[in-house]
Amino acid sequence: MSREQLVADARAAGRAARHNLRFIRSNPDKVDSSKMPDMEAYLKMLIKFEIVEMKNARRLGRTQLRTRLKELVLSIIAQDRVQANE
Repeated sequence: MSREQLVADARAAGRAARHNLRFIRSNPDKVDSSKMPDMEAYLKMLIKFEIVEMKNARRLGRTQLRTRLKELVLSIIAQDRVQANE
């Protein structure tokens, strides 16, 4: 499974977890009260996992952009030095 697919799955799970958490909090009579704390903890864990995966995906993108920009700036500086020596 590719990294992009894992991130997409984590986002979908996080959205569903947010919805389910809102639902069980607004309808406590439909949920077994003895299982409620465990269910909330599990849904919160899924939401945190989604947030972490989104941050990791952004970091990956920033790193690549930073590298590309650094290479571009270095090539411009090198070109200016060559033209200055001529």
